Amino acid sequence: MDAPRNRKQRRAAAAASTAPELEIPLATPPRGQPPKKTGERTLYDIIAERQNELLGQQAVSQAALDATIDKAQSSQPKGTRFVTVDASGQVVDAGEIDQVPMNMGSRKIPKEATQLAEDEPNRPLPPFIDTVLLSMPLTTLHLTLAYLAAHQYAESIDLPRLLKESITITFPLLTFLIHFAHGHIVRFRLSGNLSFLAPQPVAILPLTRDKFTFSFLRRLVFPPSLRTIVFLPPALLLGAHLIAITNGEPYYAVMKKAPAFGTMWIWCILEMSFGPAVIGALGPLAWGVWWMGYGIF
Repeated sequence: MDAPRNRKQRRAAAAASTAPELEIPLATPPRGQPPKKTGERTLYDIIAERQNELLGQQAVSQAALDATIDKAQSSQPKGTRFVTVDASGQVVDAGEIDQVPMNMGSRKIPKEATQLAEDEPNRPLPPFIDTVLLSMPLTTLHLTLAYLAAHQYAESIDLPRLLKESITITFPLLTFLIHFAHGHIVRFRLSGNLSFLAPQPVAILPLTRDKFTFSFLRRLVFPPSLRTIVFLPPALLLGAHLIAITNGEPYYAVMKKAPAFGTMWIWCILEMSFGPAVIGALGPLAWGVWWMGYGIF
């Protein structure tokens, strides 16, 4: 047989040499008639077989994925975990996140983080900060009163001496007294019949019907407290003594005593709640004006 000479003959020879053993008819098979040869498959049959294979592989893959997820969930704590990164770069588990429906569109917040945010305003200050934040303004008040008394009676004001006394005497003494009174040196515990004197938090909001009763108003303005019993009598005595000094004693006694008594009087008032503080401030003034006959101006 001669070799093909033109392109058409060469293509026909190549197609004849590479033809598959089983030819697939490309024409649409007649409906309702069996295949002509045993084992003969059409293109529809091959597509259907391939689709069945793909569906089977997909089912196997989904089953394996579900088994992997179930195994991972069984080995981990229930629920999604919230993690944070500390200052050293380590991952810290912050607790379980509340399960929030996905259609709510809100961000999930961990229970521990919410609890910390709620407790943050109620957390007390460190002892030293709590003391200094009150002793420094009172020291400034003592210096101001000493300057005003000296400015009223003295011909010249020794300001360096006043500053030295406030820094070396007034500030350390006030710091010690406030630190002791706030229970940072000795812890004061109330037990038994005096337990009602422990400080009770009183919240105005939210407004409810019981917030408009007399008992709630009394607890808000005059709460039963150990600080009221401790600081109200000294406040009344110090205020009355200060008024008596400034109206009846000579100028040198006023210069020496008025700054100290005035500072201690203000401190006692600041330590109490609103109702007792008003009594501690206005009580000596009423005594001096209506009982002793002193003038306000």
